[in-house]
Amino acid sequence: MSMNLYRLCGDMSHAVAIILLILQLWKSKNSRGISIKTQELYLLVYVTRYLDLFTTFYSVYNSTMKILFISTTTYIICMVKYREPYKSLYNRDQDPFHIMFAVAPCAALALITNVVIPLAFSVYYGDLMQLLWTFSIYLESVAILPQLVVLHRYRLVENLTGKFMFCLGSYRLLYIFNWTYRSYTEPHYRHHYVVYACGIVQTLLYTNFLYQYYKVFCCYNKRNEDNNADEDDTGLLFEQELSNQAERQINNTSINDPLMQSLSDKTDEGTKKRSITKNEDRDKDILVV
Repeated sequence: MSMNLYRLCGDMSHAVAIILLILQLWKSKNSRGISIKTQELYLLVYVTRYLDLFTTFYSVYNSTMKILFISTTTYIICMVKYREPYKSLYNRDQDPFHIMFAVAPCAALALITNVVIPLAFSVYYGDLMQLLWTFSIYLESVAILPQLVVLHRYRLVENLTGKFMFCLGSYRLLYIFNWTYRSYTEPHYRHHYVVYACGIVQTLLYTNFLYQYYKVFCCYNKRNEDNNADEDDTGLLFEQELSNQAERQINNTSINDPLMQSLSDKTDEGTKKRSITKNEDRDKDILVV
């Protein structure tokens, strides 16, 4: 596989997403808002896709990235499931997605694509590694579903978790650009329409999250000007947005709340009285002299 800017940026976005997730775990000391089942699905994706580590050497970069994705995802899973305080604080009720609902359909699709259809048309259907690679493509397109379920049940998206999701969505979008670029620049590039379709499905699953993320962090000033905008009770709540809303609420309370205004007026009156008293005492001292 040749290197281009889209692929490089996609790989870096993918790596940054995993690093941000690890930093979130270290910072918060809990796995709140994080789906461990998504991580388990991604680990299954990497293990079934990167079996060529044992058979084919492409480049140092290629091997390094594959080992990085496998090792860091394994680290995240082990941290949450077997280390304290993450193990005790992990809320399984917030992560209800059944992995087999994703694994079984993807396995069936891989068998149909790589075995049933080729046999029906009497064409070569590849080997076991090709079958597992196709399965990993299907599975990656839906691996984010448990994470999306957790976010919509928990609703609060912490800063690093939001950035993790944004980078993960950007990674797949950049890879779509990578495939398109290669189809126009590499004469012998082989189109794989299963990969294209799964990449589009995976990107569409991020659409709602990316749209809300964009509204909060890119259109925030515009939203502040519209004080009468309706609140979405079913949408996600971003940590940065809540912090800014709380700050505005405190400022508005200080200005508009009658109690705060009364306290402010009383403070001003007390200051004026103390100033008048000091002036009277000074005038008395002058008369005595």
